[in-house]
Amino acid sequence: MHFTVDMLGNMLPSILPEVRSEFAISLSLGAFVLAALTITANGIQLFTGRLRSEQTRPLFLHLGMTLAVCICLLPALPKSALGVFILIFLAVICGGGIGIVHPEGLRGIHTLTRIPPAISTAVFMTGGFLGFAAGGAISTALVSRFGLSGLYPLLLCPIFGILMVMLLRIRLAVESIPTDAPAPRPAKNSLDFRLLLIMAIPAAVSTTLIAMLLPTQLEELGFALTFGGFSATMFGLGGALGSFVWAAIAHRKGELLCSTLAFLLAGPFAFAYLLLLSNTWAIWIVFAAGFFAFAAYILLITLARYAAGTGLGSRMAWIVGGTWLFASIVFMPIAAAADRFGTARIMQYAPLGYLLSGLFGIYLILKTQPTSPAPSCKTD
Repeated sequence: MHFTVDMLGNMLPSILPEVRSEFAISLSLGAFVLAALTITANGIQLFTGRLRSEQTRPLFLHLGMTLAVCICLLPALPKSALGVFILIFLAVICGGGIGIVHPEGLRGIHTLTRIPPAISTAVFMTGGFLGFAAGGAISTALVSRFGLSGLYPLLLCPIFGILMVMLLRIRLAVESIPTDAPAPRPAKNSLDFRLLLIMAIPAAVSTTLIAMLLPTQLEELGFALTFGGFSATMFGLGGALGSFVWAAIAHRKGELLCSTLAFLLAGPFAFAYLLLLSNTWAIWIVFAAGFFAFAAYILLITLARYAAGTGLGSRMAWIVGGTWLFASIVFMPIAAAADRFGTARIMQYAPLGYLLSGLFGIYLILKTQPTSPAPSCKTD
């Protein structure tokens, strides 16, 4: 299920060069279409995270997958101003479908109480990263061979996801508080959820810029559309592998420490990749950047699960949706700047967000370290 919706969500950035060519639109307008999808996908989670917070049946999982697949209808659009308007509308509908799946999906995996939280969250998010990765490779392969019409077979994808949800009888975790009982207090060592959001946002901006503009920059360098899609795939595959590796480490060393370290490592690898982008072998460097960047974000989701703040549904909506909503809003003016000054010039600053998140993580580690009491002096 998570694989399916994230695959559909990452197709548009990968095939953006072909979409721009077919509809004769600028990079700025193309970026607006991408932003319409991502802003809707992330913004709607802030509402749906609360809307069914006490419901256990996964209604939005079925509805979300059905709406997300509508982006595959874009080959039927007229190649005119009207077609561009409908394309934006489809991006909004697709984003809405993707958005309503995530909070309920995370609540679904939270019913797996026998699995460590870092591992269960990593499994769920890895499914999304694999879908994210596959979306770039699958869509560019189909479009390169059959044109935009190659997207039509993907209209069948949600059927499999919906059937799996029904066959597995998935139910959602709730966070009910009896009216005659006091509200539970957060754990003594839990973090303020607002601080986790601050830590997540700069890295989300970096990941958004790389994921959205990388296929376009590679196309400008003369690489085939499929190579841009494959590069996006490697970025996501690195995240999928890193999620499991870092989740296992964090189970012993702690999520905050591992998330901070992973962000600090993601920055240099992302810088190195952008410097060596013209070399095909540099694709392994973007794999390493994804290995650290995506894993660090997943560990923040695990921390948010037990953070001090609002209810579980709202925390999941904000950490999964709010961070990327902000990143998507920031992406629009940055994409306009890339259209004017060149994608390569703007992309070179993309990794800075990882370093900022890592530095803020160091601050949180120091802030949460227990202070040793001063030794007492005995007098006779």
